[in-house]
Amino acid sequence: MRYGLSDEDRFQFDLQGFLVIPGVLSADECEHYIRLADEAWPRQPGDGPMRRQNDMAKAWGQPFVDLMDHPVVLSYLVELMGRQLRIDHDYCIFMREGAPHGNLHGGPRLFESDHWYRYQDGIMRNGLTVTTWNLTDAPAGAGGFTCIPGSHKTNFLKLVDPAVQRFERDAPYVVQPTMAAGDVLIFTEALIHGTGKWHASHERRALLYKYSPPHSSWRIDQYDLNDFPVATERQRRLMAPPSVEAHAPVVPRGESFDR
Repeated sequence: MRYGLSDEDRFQFDLQGFLVIPGVLSADECEHYIRLADEAWPRQPGDGPMRRQNDMAKAWGQPFVDLMDHPVVLSYLVELMGRQLRIDHDYCIFMREGAPHGNLHGGPRLFESDHWYRYQDGIMRNGLTVTTWNLTDAPAGAGGFTCIPGSHKTNFLKLVDPAVQRFERDAPYVVQPTMAAGDVLIFTEALIHGTGKWHASHERRALLYKYSPPHSSWRIDQYDLNDFPVATERQRRLMAPPSVEAHAPVVPRGESFDR
């Protein structure tokens, strides 16, 4: 696969606030990760249609840590966030048919250090930024990730109808991007986004990794490197706590994105 953003990718991300990288994982790899997740976190009789597991990389092992710095996805993140980005936290969302929605939220915040998007002198930069690994398909009308494209640059955040935010009223500017198993969605938290009710008969399996610039943190608890004894040096740099000056580049200039 190609590394880094194409000109069309840059246009789309600047226009929409999100981008889908197709086919990052193969069908076999998606099935492999689903099997590992089921072994590490089996469904219990009392579980409802919506399940969420925080700190899955720590709980489920090195294969899930390896997604933190997947070469293709990391090459996109470096262009969107800079070489000193850091992983802030991770979790999964599993949804069966009928799983409830999560309200639209996010949007650009002038007085908040994490929800922002900037462009200057040919360079895009973002605050808290999300990669969502789709292990199953999200066809049209299925639900799951939903957003208001372009809202990462809105000047009227407070004018969004609360009924639209709560999915009580449909609005033509709210969309659910279609994605296939193996696709990776990247979006800025400055984008207004949420989770639509899951309508598909198959289970949604999504793994989310959230990244911050080197100087900021959304989550209070930081990664403890003692919990990741076999993490690579690059992964350890990625999991470093926030720092204005001391945070080392995750991928130094001239270094290959390949492991």
